[in-house]
Amino acid sequence: MNALANEQVGNYLNDHFVSSFQKVGSFRLVNGKKQGGNVAGYFCLADGSVLHVVAGPVDAATLLREARWVVENRKLAAATSKGDVERYKTFFRLAHAERLRQERGLDIGSQLPGPDVPLTDFANRTFSEGGKRPGPASQGVHLLLAAYPLAKIDQVYEVVFEKILGEKISTLPVQGTPRS
Repeated sequence: MNALANEQVGNYLNDHFVSSFQKVGSFRLVNGKKQGGNVAGYFCLADGSVLHVVAGPVDAATLLREARWVVENRKLAAATSKGDVERYKTFFRLAHAERLRQERGLDIGSQLPGPDVPLTDFANRTFSEGGKRPGPASQGVHLLLAAYPLAKIDQVYEVVFEKILGEKISTLPVQGTPRS
Protein backbone atom coordinates (compact mmCIF):
# COMPACT_ATOMS: atom_id res chain seq x y z
CA MET A 1 0.00 0.00 0.00
CA ASN A 2 2.95 2.33 -0.44
CA ALA A 3 1.13 5.10 -2.31
CA LEU A 4 4.23 7.30 -2.29
CA ALA A 5 6.11 4.73 -4.35
CA ASN A 6 3.66 5.29 -7.22
CA GLU A 7 5.31 7.51 -9.87
CA GLN A 8 2.09 9.30 -10.84
CA VAL A 9 1.35 10.14 -7.19
CA GLY A 10 4.93 11.26 -6.58
CA ASN A 11 4.94 13.52 -9.64
CA TYR A 12 1.61 15.11 -8.71
CA LEU A 13 2.67 15.75 -5.12
CA ASN A 14 6.02 17.17 -6.26
CA ASP A 15 4.26 19.51 -8.71
CA HIS A 16 1.71 20.85 -6.21
CA PHE A 17 3.09 20.46 -2.68
CA VAL A 18 6.13 20.80 -0.46
CA SER A 19 6.62 17.63 1.56
CA SER A 20 7.78 17.22 5.12
CA PHE A 21 7.40 14.62 7.84
CA GLN A 22 7.44 14.24 11.59
CA LYS A 23 7.42 11.00 13.55
CA VAL A 24 4.79 11.18 16.29
CA GLY A 25 4.14 7.50 16.94
CA SER A 26 6.23 4.49 17.73
CA PHE A 27 6.60 1.14 16.03
CA ARG A 28 8.94 -1.84 16.07
CA LEU A 29 11.12 -3.34 13.38
CA VAL A 30 10.95 -7.13 13.50
CA ASN A 31 13.06 -8.99 10.98
CA GLY A 32 13.27 -5.79 8.94
CA LYS A 33 9.49 -5.31 8.79
CA LYS A 34 7.53 -2.52 10.45
CA GLN A 35 4.97 -3.56 13.08
CA GLY A 36 2.52 -1.08 14.56
CA GLY A 37 2.30 2.65 14.09
CA ASN A 38 0.21 4.53 11.59
CA VAL A 39 0.42 7.42 9.14
CA ALA A 40 -1.42 10.66 8.42
CA GLY A 41 -0.77 13.00 5.50
CA TYR A 42 -1.60 16.68 5.97
CA PHE A 43 -2.30 19.17 3.19
CA CYS A 44 -1.55 22.59 4.65
CA LEU A 45 -1.12 26.21 3.69
CA ALA A 46 2.30 27.80 4.24
CA ASP A 47 1.23 29.01 7.72
CA GLY A 48 0.35 25.46 8.86
CA SER A 49 -3.42 25.79 8.35
CA VAL A 50 -4.78 22.33 7.54
CA LEU A 51 -6.86 22.07 4.38
CA HIS A 52 -7.24 18.29 4.49
CA VAL A 53 -5.85 15.13 6.08
CA VAL A 54 -5.52 11.61 4.74
CA ALA A 55 -5.59 9.48 7.90
CA GLY A 56 -4.21 5.98 7.74
CA PRO A 57 -2.48 4.09 4.95
CA VAL A 58 -4.19 4.39 1.56
CA ASP A 59 -3.48 3.14 -1.92
CA ALA A 60 -2.04 5.32 -4.69
CA ALA A 61 -5.41 6.03 -6.33
CA THR A 62 -6.90 7.25 -3.05
CA LEU A 63 -3.96 9.51 -2.19
CA LEU A 64 -3.98 10.99 -5.70
CA ARG A 65 -7.76 11.57 -5.53
CA GLU A 66 -7.45 13.32 -2.16
CA ALA A 67 -4.50 15.47 -3.33
CA ARG A 68 -6.47 16.53 -6.41
CA TRP A 69 -9.48 17.34 -4.21
CA VAL A 70 -7.28 19.67 -2.15
CA VAL A 71 -5.77 21.40 -5.20
CA GLU A 72 -9.12 21.93 -6.93
CA ASN A 73 -10.86 23.14 -3.78
CA ARG A 74 -7.99 25.47 -2.96
CA LYS A 75 -8.32 27.04 -6.41
CA LEU A 76 -12.09 27.42 -5.99
CA ALA A 77 -11.73 28.79 -2.46
CA ALA A 78 -9.18 31.38 -3.59
CA ALA A 79 -11.35 32.44 -6.53
CA THR A 80 -14.57 32.72 -4.56
CA SER A 81 -13.18 34.23 -1.36
CA LYS A 82 -11.26 37.02 -3.12
CA GLY A 83 -8.82 37.35 -0.20
CA ASP A 84 -11.45 37.22 2.57
CA VAL A 85 -10.11 34.73 5.16
CA GLU A 86 -13.53 34.05 6.69
CA ARG A 87 -15.02 33.23 3.28
CA TYR A 88 -12.04 30.96 2.58
CA LYS A 89 -12.62 29.14 5.89
CA THR A 90 -16.34 28.86 5.17
CA PHE A 91 -15.58 27.38 1.76
CA PHE A 92 -13.50 24.58 3.31
CA ARG A 93 -16.01 24.05 6.14
CA LEU A 94 -18.72 23.48 3.53
CA ALA A 95 -16.44 21.35 1.32
CA HIS A 96 -15.73 18.94 4.19
CA ALA A 97 -19.39 18.91 5.25
CA GLU A 98 -20.39 18.14 1.65
CA ARG A 99 -17.96 15.19 1.50
CA LEU A 100 -19.62 13.79 4.64
CA ARG A 101 -23.04 14.22 3.08
CA GLN A 102 -22.01 12.64 -0.25
CA GLU A 103 -19.88 9.78 1.08
CA ARG A 104 -21.61 8.91 4.37
CA GLY A 105 -25.08 10.42 4.08
CA LEU A 106 -24.36 12.60 7.13
CA ASP A 107 -25.78 16.11 7.41
CA ILE A 108 -23.72 17.68 10.18
CA GLY A 109 -24.95 21.27 10.03
CA SER A 110 -26.55 21.13 13.48
CA GLN A 111 -23.65 19.15 15.00
CA LEU A 112 -20.95 21.77 14.45
CA PRO A 113 -19.70 23.45 17.60
CA GLY A 114 -19.97 27.15 18.25
CA PRO A 115 -16.85 29.31 18.03
CA ASP A 116 -16.35 29.19 21.80
CA VAL A 117 -15.94 25.38 21.98
CA PRO A 118 -12.23 24.47 22.15
CA LEU A 119 -11.08 21.89 19.62
CA THR A 120 -9.94 19.51 22.36
CA ASP A 121 -13.38 19.58 24.04
CA PHE A 122 -15.08 18.92 20.70
CA ALA A 123 -12.63 16.09 19.91
CA ASN A 124 -13.00 14.45 23.32
CA ARG A 125 -16.78 14.58 23.08
CA THR A 126 -17.00 13.57 19.41
CA PHE A 127 -14.27 10.96 19.06
CA SER A 128 -14.16 9.44 22.53
CA GLU A 129 -17.79 8.87 23.46
CA GLY A 130 -18.18 5.27 24.51
CA GLY A 131 -14.56 4.58 23.54
CA LYS A 132 -15.53 4.12 19.90
CA ARG A 133 -14.34 6.11 16.89
CA PRO A 134 -17.15 7.45 14.68
CA GLY A 135 -16.77 5.37 11.53
CA PRO A 136 -13.86 5.35 9.10
CA ALA A 137 -10.91 7.71 9.53
CA SER A 138 -11.98 9.79 6.51
CA GLN A 139 -15.32 10.45 8.20
CA GLY A 140 -13.54 11.67 11.34
CA VAL A 141 -11.26 13.92 9.30
CA HIS A 142 -14.14 15.56 7.44
CA LEU A 143 -16.08 16.02 10.67
CA LEU A 144 -13.06 17.59 12.40
CA LEU A 145 -12.24 19.93 9.51
CA ALA A 146 -15.86 20.92 8.93
CA ALA A 147 -15.98 21.92 12.60
CA TYR A 148 -12.53 23.58 12.61
CA PRO A 149 -11.64 24.57 9.05
CA LEU A 150 -8.07 25.81 8.59
CA ALA A 151 -7.08 24.82 12.13
CA LYS A 152 -3.32 24.81 12.56
CA ILE A 153 -1.53 21.49 12.26
CA ASP A 154 -0.16 21.75 15.78
CA GLN A 155 -3.77 21.90 17.04
CA VAL A 156 -5.07 18.91 15.06
CA TYR A 157 -2.31 16.33 14.69
CA GLU A 158 -2.88 14.84 18.16
CA VAL A 159 -6.63 14.62 17.52
CA VAL A 160 -6.04 12.90 14.18
CA PHE A 161 -3.44 10.48 15.51
CA GLU A 162 -5.00 9.63 18.88
CA LYS A 163 -8.76 10.14 18.43
CA ILE A 164 -9.29 9.35 14.75
CA LEU A 165 -6.57 6.74 14.18
CA GLY A 166 -6.63 5.38 17.72
CA GLU A 167 -2.85 5.56 18.16
CA LYS A 168 -0.73 7.06 20.94
CA ILE A 169 1.61 9.99 20.44
CA SER A 170 5.17 8.92 21.23
CA THR A 171 8.61 10.42 20.74
CA LEU A 172 10.36 7.14 21.52
CA PRO A 173 12.84 5.96 18.92
CA VAL A 174 12.04 3.05 16.61
CA GLN A 175 12.65 -0.22 18.38
CA GLY A 176 14.42 -2.81 16.28
CA THR A 177 15.22 -6.46 16.53
CA PRO A 178 17.96 -8.16 14.59
CA ARG A 179 17.03 -9.93 11.37
CA SER A 180 16.95 -13.67 11.58
